[in-house]
Amino acid sequence: MSQVIRISEELYNRLQAYASGFDTPSNVIEKILDAFDGANLNSLNKNSSISNQEIEPAENLEIIYFIGSEEDFKQELLKCRKAYIKLYYTNGTTEIKEWRALQFSTSSSVNGNLRAGYLRGWKKRGIYKAELTVNSDEII
Repeated sequence: MSQVIRISEELYNRLQAYASGFDTPSNVIEKILDAFDGANLNSLNKNSSISNQEIEPAENLEIIYFIGSEEDFKQELLKCRKAYIKLYYTNGTTEIKEWRALQFSTSSSVNGNLRAGYLRGWKKRGIYKAELTVNSDEII
């Protein structure tokens, strides 16, 4: 169950500065908490985690749709309004993101939305592969 949190406009603007693409305030807060948790973990376990490795820029980007083609995925996304994206980084780590596609329409582009949002700056961020599905059980 989701909760409503009231924040000041100033704090909202600060969160907005950390958003990329189609991030929601919830996604930004999650990123901040993940970074905080990671910083605490790294201070306890220096050199013991693969996530400590520097990310090398990616050369190519592979996008895999579990459901078949991009068009098949789009039709399922329009029905479910939610998808899951597993990002693969050059340092050997992976990350699973939830995509809430509430504003997605029949005229929207899956690839365009991904590249403007979750995959923005993929080369520099070291993302070399993205797997997409509407079924969370398939992505783990």
